[in-house]
This record gives sequence, C-alpha cells and structure tokens, in this order.
Amino acid sequence: MNKVDAASLIVSVPAPLHPREEERIARLLGYDILEGTDDPILDHITKLAAEITGSSISLITLIDDNKQWIRSRYGTELRETSREDSFCSYTILEAKDSELIVNNTLEDKRFINNKYVTGEPHIRFYAGIPLDEGDGLPIGSLCVIDQKPGSLSQEKIKALHSLAAIAMDYITIHRSNRELTSLLIREKQVYSNLLRASTEMAITAPTFDDALHSLIDHLDPNLGYLSCRIRNMQTGGTTGIIYNPLLPKDPELNLLWGRLDSAPQHPTGDASKTEFISTGELRPEYSYLVVPVRIRDRLVAVIELIYPDHRKMDPRIREVFDIMATNLGIVAERELVNLELQRKATHDGLTGAANRTVFMEQLGRAIATTDPSNPSSALLFVDLDGFKEVNDNFGHQIGDRLLIEVTQRLKGICRGEDLMGRLSGDEFVLISLGIADRKALEQLLERIHRNLAMPFALGELEIRIGSSIGCCMLDSNEISTSEIVRRAEEAMYLVKTGKRKHYCIADNQIIKEFRFRHDLDRLIRDSVKEKRMFIALQPIIDFTTGAIASAEALFRIVDKQGTVLEAESFMESLDRLRILPKIDDWVFAETLRILQAHLQEFSATPDFRISINVNPTILVTHGYAMICLTRLEEAKIPPSMLRIEIVESHLQTNNPWLLENLNEFRKAGVHIAIDDFGTGFSNLQYLTALPIDTIKIDKSFLKGIIPGDKHSNDLLRAITGIGQIFNYTLIAEGVEQESQAKYLASLGCTLMQGYLYGKPMKVDVFVKTLNSQVHTSENQAVTK
Repeated sequence: MNKVDAASLIVSVPAPLHPREEERIARLLGYDILEGTDDPILDHITKLAAEITGSSISLITLIDDNKQWIRSRYGTELRETSREDSFCSYTILEAKDSELIVNNTLEDKRFINNKYVTGEPHIRFYAGIPLDEGDGLPIGSLCVIDQKPGSLSQEKIKALHSLAAIAMDYITIHRSNRELTSLLIREKQVYSNLLRASTEMAITAPTFDDALHSLIDHLDPNLGYLSCRIRNMQTGGTTGIIYNPLLPKDPELNLLWGRLDSAPQHPTGDASKTEFISTGELRPEYSYLVVPVRIRDRLVAVIELIYPDHRKMDPRIREVFDIMATNLGIVAERELVNLELQRKATHDGLTGAANRTVFMEQLGRAIATTDPSNPSSALLFVDLDGFKEVNDNFGHQIGDRLLIEVTQRLKGICRGEDLMGRLSGDEFVLISLGIADRKALEQLLERIHRNLAMPFALGELEIRIGSSIGCCMLDSNEISTSEIVRRAEEAMYLVKTGKRKHYCIADNQIIKEFRFRHDLDRLIRDSVKEKRMFIALQPIIDFTTGAIASAEALFRIVDKQGTVLEAESFMESLDRLRILPKIDDWVFAETLRILQAHLQEFSATPDFRISINVNPTILVTHGYAMICLTRLEEAKIPPSMLRIEIVESHLQTNNPWLLENLNEFRKAGVHIAIDDFGTGFSNLQYLTALPIDTIKIDKSFLKGIIPGDKHSNDLLRAITGIGQIFNYTLIAEGVEQESQAKYLASLGCTLMQGYLYGKPMKVDVFVKTLNSQVHTSENQAVTK
C-alpha cells in the first residue's frame, strides 16, 4: 500500500471564529444584504480596487456562519464559497484599520492547500481590508487577488482602505434609508417620494453636480415652499432658482434672494436652521431654511428654501432635508475620493507635477504628432544642483518644501499647452510645444536657469541652488520615449560635469557621443552586474630604500573579451549610472578581504597600508565612519593599515557629517589623504579645515620636471613646502622618469607611485613582489 503524504490530505486551514462572533453575525443579518441583485456602486468599487492595485480579481465579501457571500465581484463569476475555504474569514480577524496581505500563498501554511490556490483561480496574492463600522465587528471584506505573487505599496494600501470605507458607508446608508423609510411610512407620501429620490440620487448620480440637479428635479411642490435653490460651493454653480408652480409667484422673492446674497456672512453653519427674513423692516413674514452639505469639515453645497410664514414650517421638513444632505455628502465623498485616486494615479504626490507614467504617455503623443521636416517641440531635462546638500544640511522637510517651490516656478514658466513632470528626486522634465526657432528655445532655457538661480525663501531660510538643463528637439516620430529622455538627460550631464554652461541642446555630434557613452554604460553595467571586476594594487615606493612602503587599491573592470579597462575609461560611466557608492562599498569590502587574507605578509612591512578612494557623497553620510570601523574590527584589521583618499575638487567642507566621519577615522588610526592635490580649489582651506595627514601630488605637476619648466617646478616646490610646513606625508603620483624621482626627493617627497616603480598588478603578483622584498631585506640583515 502506497504511503500518503499527510499534507496532501489537508484541504484548507479554516480561520478561527471571531472573538465576538455572535454579535458580528447579528450585525451582518441586521444589514439584510446577503441576497440581492448586483449593485452597480459596489461593482464600481471592486473594479476601481482592481485597477488601482493592478490585480486581476477584486471582491466585496460577507461572512456568515458557514458561507462566504460574494456581494460584488470583478474578474470572476464566483458568487459564494464555503467559509472554511475563505481567505476573508482571516481578514475579519484583523484589528481596526489593519489589513491582511498574503504576498505568496504557496509560502503561507494557512493557504498552501486551499482549493482556490491549488485549483481555479490559482490564487497567489491576496490583500483584504475588513468592512466594519469602526467598532470591531466586521461583516466581511474588500479584497484584491492575483494569480502571481506580489506586494502593494503603502499608497495602494491606503487607497484600498479608502475604498473599503466608501463601501461600508454605502452599505450603512442603505440600512439607514431602509430604517428611515419604515419610520416614515405613515407620513405624507410627499416625504416618502422625496426620500426615495434622495436615495436614488446617492446611488445613481454619476457626479455630485448631477445629484444636485436630480434633487431639484424631484422637489415635490406639495412641500409648500415658495422658492428653492441649491448651490454647488465647489464649482460656484447653482441649479437656478425655482418657484413652486402650485402657488402664486410672490413678486418679493427676487428681492429676498438678493438680500440673502448681499448679506455679509451667509448662514451656512454646521447644522440646518430656520430664520425669518423680509424685504423691509416691518414685514418679517417669510421663513428661510438653509441646509448645509459638508464632508471632511468642508462646505460643498447649500440647500435653501423660502416658506410663507403663515405655514409654520413642519419640523419634519427639516428632518427630511437633513437626511438628503447626508445622502448628498455620500455622493460628494465618493466623487472626491475618485478624484483623489485619479490624481494620485497621474500626479506626483509631493509636488502635484505629472508623474512618470502620465508624462511618458504625453511625451509619446507629442512624438507621434511630430513633423520631422519642421520640428517645433522640445524635451527639457532639469536637474537641481545642490539639492542633496540642502537635504543633508537642513533635513528632508526643507528639501520637500524646496521641491514644491521649484515646481511652482517651473509651472509659472510653462505655457498652457506645455507639460511638466517630476521623474524622481530632484529631476524635472518639461515638454515645450510650439517653439518658433533655436533662439526662442535658448531664451526659454535661459529663463528657466535664471528663475531657479534666484533665492528661495523657506521660512527664515534663504536657499540658493542651481540647475543643469539638458534639451532635445522632438525631430522624429520613430524614436522611443526612453531614447529621447536619455538624450535630454545626457545633454544635462554635459552641463553637470562642466562641459557646457547652464544648458545644453543635443545636436548630431552630441547624439553620436551619447550613443558611444550609452554602449560604454551598458558594458560597464553588465560587467558590474556579472561581477567582472577586481582590485589591482599599485606599489607606493620609498625612494630612500627603493622598497615598497604601501599600495593603492585600484578598481578594474573586465569586458566580455577579457580586456582589462582602467578607471579613466569608465569613471564617468559609473557616475552616470549612479553606482559609484555601490562600487566604493565593494572596493572597501574587497580591500578588507585582501588585508585579511594577507595580513601576515603585509604586517612584515613597517607601517604598510592600502589606500582606497572614497566618493565624497558617501563621506557625507551620517555614521559612515562608524560602519567602516566596525567592519574593520570584525575583520580584526588594524585601522592604521587603511588610508582613505578623497578628491579635493568634490569636497563639501561645510558639511558636518564629512567632518564627523573624517574625525572618527583619524581618531581610530585611519590615514586621510587629499588625492590629486593642487587640481581643485581652496587648497589651503582643506589643509586647515580637514583632519588630513597625507597629500598626494597630482601627476600633472610632474610633467614640467623633465623639460625644466620653471613655472611647474615652482608650483611643485610650493606644494611640497606646504606639506612640510604642516608635517604631512607627501606621495607623488605618476612618476615615470628617474629624473622626476630624484627631483622630488630633493624637495623632500620620498614616497612615489608610478610606472617607474610598477604598474597596477593583481593581488597575488603584488604579494609575491612584496614577499621577495621582505626576504631580500632579511638576507641582507643576516649577511651584515
């Protein structure tokens, strides 16, 4: 007899009962909605939930004693299931304002053997929101389902909660209306008709304004009013003033409406109220009923009626209109939520600019309608200079406010048919249509640059930033949106890197260069992804002994043909691809591995250390030094065996985290070097402001030594003199000739690095060279 796996016998893992199950069931039955025809409003909610989350199925379910009723569905014809097979029976156990998310049913023991997981519809992802009145008695859930594993962003989860709240409000108002109808069944038929019209309005009116007009159309003249109007406070529109056809028109009604409109403050408080009004001081003979419609503490509409005083207005009229105002509020809330959801789907949540999806769609349309023989539209790519520093120095709240202000300035420059979007972070894009000629385009670009260069007043702060703007004409309707954006972005980078000033318009030569850089970027990206990279060590020699004193770790990439690429050929690619921080972290980890693997060999050379280059953007990260020092400690590597090199031209000396990190490194024993010294700005400022101990002299200052260039030699002499004044270690880079080495030594610079002493070499070759040097020294010592 074959053995049967016990797990295969499990059909489902039923959810436990709700802790207040009897009360919950009573609440559910009180709604009296388990059976009935399909509801278009609930169906609209499930459809919207599926579209917002990108799910194939969406349901509104109700859970009774032993069955799951599917009250509304999208993407399936399923109408009911057993309770034990129901995912939603778990959802109703969730706390208030919570949700049940199952990212992969095949990894959840509660559902892995569920019949709807193993069979149709093959559920792999589930997200459910409980339906309750906020008192912990859920009657069911709003859920979305998909056939592949997934997850939801916080924004989409919030949207599901909003839709669940609307569904629950809708179900509740149905119950309220039924209860109210039963109470008023003995009242005048006119009230019943009006309430029915109000309920239908809340269900069927496609827009809030339609609901207001529907109400005015169903206003029964038997209510006894003289005149009525309803105003939409959101649009400023009105249904118009209507008069009761059953009563003679009072000639003073127009004067009454005029007096109400000219009052300093219109009586539109939080509750309906009745007051006397008149056209003259001696004739207070009219009753005026005003009923405000509010949602979220916001006045959205006003219902106003004028009655003859002698009628002594029936108090039930106010009750009916209060209920109508509630129903109108439901319509307004539904419309507002739909508008908010639509806006979130199409606009950036922070700035209100078009988001990437919408912008790329509009860009595609602009490309499709381009006339290649007469291009008149352009794509602008705007990147903010200095935005990261604002975030680092003043916090994300100020950074967010700055982005909002930038958006407003850009919108002020855009014309009506232009479109502005925010791609990410501090990157903005604009489609400018109807550009007359290149001069007009340049004027637009210059105007944007000047506008963004003006100071931003953010509270008590005055913030100044710059901008780098790339631009590309839409001159073909066969180019892809991603390619045109890439061209504009590449043009922006030419400004960012100082190769253009303020802005750059991509021409044919630039586009050709783009393609070359694009191919290079792809090669670099693939190489990094496939880990085709290694560390080469270049020796740093002590001129006085001729021995290796230390080394610099140099990052190298290997292409698919096995060719080793040096840093000069791909550093800009790493910057464009925005993976320099990732590479620096890899270099740090690999250097630790090398030090750890050869600690004994390296320790045989006194004061041996390996230099690594660290991108300044990492050095301004709060806590970076402590993370690195912890990793050194865990690897049992003395901090003194590490030297950090930073390029002076990229430093932000006013950044507090930079100083904190460098001080932490120095305190622990890590050496700090200024790389390419003399090529940046404010050199002396760095020497006094930063805790450095080493200066690396750039190779450009060595070129004049051989021909006897007095100017270059004087600069070199000045640099070495400064280093000696501050008692810094001096290392010369790019030493290729013996005459250069001797001249440097005569100036007091005895540590040298360059092809004269050795090219960058693989780690095993370097270690072998170092070992032979150590053995030679030991043999010489023995001989002596």
